[in-house]
Amino acid sequence: MGVDYYDALLPVREPGADLPGMLAGIRLPHRVLGSVCVPGGRIVLGFVSDSPLLSGMFRANWAPAGARQVPDAVLYALARPASSYGLDERWDRARWWSRDHQMMVVFGLGQYRLVKVCVRGICSAVAGDQTLFVHGCALAIGAGTGRRGVVITGSSGAGKTTLVAGLLRHPEHSVAVLNDDWGAISLTSGDTVSTGERMLHMKTRSVLALRPGFFTSAPAGSYSPDRSEQDLAARMLVSPHSVYGTAWTTSATTVGSVAVVVREPADWLPPSREGDAVKALGGEGGTGLVHHHEAFYNGSLILTTDKDKLREERRYRQLFDRTPVSWINNCSTREALVSTFISAVMESS
Repeated sequence: MGVDYYDALLPVREPGADLPGMLAGIRLPHRVLGSVCVPGGRIVLGFVSDSPLLSGMFRANWAPAGARQVPDAVLYALARPASSYGLDERWDRARWWSRDHQMMVVFGLGQYRLVKVCVRGICSAVAGDQTLFVHGCALAIGAGTGRRGVVITGSSGAGKTTLVAGLLRHPEHSVAVLNDDWGAISLTSGDTVSTGERMLHMKTRSVLALRPGFFTSAPAGSYSPDRSEQDLAARMLVSPHSVYGTAWTTSATTVGSVAVVVREPADWLPPSREGDAVKALGGEGGTGLVHHHEAFYNGSLILTTDKDKLREERRYRQLFDRTPVSWINNCSTREALVSTFISAVMESS
């Protein structure tokens, strides 16, 4: 998801107290409970919709929760514009998040990638203060007592997938993948876990970068095209093992470092060791990287108040206070990107 994609997202707004009543007269026959693993527990999400396609994709994507589980939050995904349900068109102009009812309502929601954006925001909003969700790939590097976690984050197009694909082609390094694009970190223990997704929602070009020849080797039933997109070849739901093979793991690991991948000129200098990475990425004073670095303060997040942004900043400060940050500038070849990461993150430990 590039910058233009995030810029085009509807804003998140508070709806007022009438949201449940507004939905009461709308028939939404598809109801699914999904489970997102976090360190020490899980978040249970309800998905309620009149779209059988999106409901089926949500069910395939996430691990199921018990039928009698009370969800921590609910996403109401209505496939048509608000006027189709006899409502005012103002409901089409935002994603509506009720903090009191722990529910989000979106009208005209037709693409599953928008569902994923909403799920990510909801999880960050309902997670405890000591849990941070990060846009990035979580790896476990090394074996035995030397095993440690590394989170590779960065904006879409920076080179995260290229880097991970290159690392997996270095058999001399023991690399396991816990999460491909998003997951939670405990700010108390530093632990991170796999989200527990049964199928990953991925760009097809990312799958092919990680597993060349995928379509000739993937087992039957291990993937399905994302039929919510106009371009059916753009994205897919895919089994983690069919993409990552034996490198995929659901074992927890402790995050020992964060690698931020950027695309900047070769003479670009990252924030100094004493500098504040959160300030640099947060765009304070118009000098940060936030506009092309949607890993931080992005369209997924529910930042309706200054308190929300301060909460997210505080979480990142806690992470960066305890975890070394390496800046990996993807300004040359794929081989150079992998080499820079190995020397900065793996060989420096």
